[in-house]
Amino acid sequence: MALPLMNNDSDARMPYVRFERVPYEDKAASLQAGHYVAKDIDMANITPPYSKDIMKYKVDSWFNQLTVDAQNGRIPSEWVEQYKKAYEAWKNGQELPLNGIPIKGWGVISPAQQETLIRMHVLTVEQLAEINSEGIGRIGMGGQDLKNKANAWLKSLKKSGGISIENAELKKKVDSQEFIIEQLEKKVQALSELVDRSGILNQQKTPSNVISVSDFLEE
Repeated sequence: MALPLMNNDSDARMPYVRFERVPYEDKAASLQAGHYVAKDIDMANITPPYSKDIMKYKVDSWFNQLTVDAQNGRIPSEWVEQYKKAYEAWKNGQELPLNGIPIKGWGVISPAQQETLIRMHVLTVEQLAEINSEGIGRIGMGGQDLKNKANAWLKSLKKSGGISIENAELKKKVDSQEFIIEQLEKKVQALSELVDRSGILNQQKTPSNVISVSDFLEE
């Protein structure tokens, strides 16, 4: 089996998979028709982590073996579902979904370094952050520095994400308080207008021949 076994540290990495459709001769159909007859077969091309080796499997038999390996604890069960989703995406003409932040376009490293990592099938920043000593050795000079950059960048991203959440919650509270204040101001304004109208009405109801205290004071 192309996939690595789980070890005691549970640090197995998902091998890189590339699907392709290739023609295979259907010998029975060729004999019956009297000429070459081909049918399409979907293949899974497997590259172990940080390796350049490629192993080819028919997709159906490969998925069957994956299921058995997952049931026996040889690989994480999540791998099977992730590979199946990748296969369905490929059949629908989509790019294989990456589980993480793509190395391609990651502005922290140079284009040449990106190309080196992509050729090694280190396709996400998360994969680079978790790369083992064998992978660092394959990168060559600066491999450890790249791993350190990936870890530092992910920690910074996580921290900024937490701050963003806090800011969002704070803004939500401020907006709520502003709404309450606005409603109170409207109520005060309405009450003020009501008081003003009441004063006017009272003045209109006062008879003109009524003597007030001010009349005595004026004398």
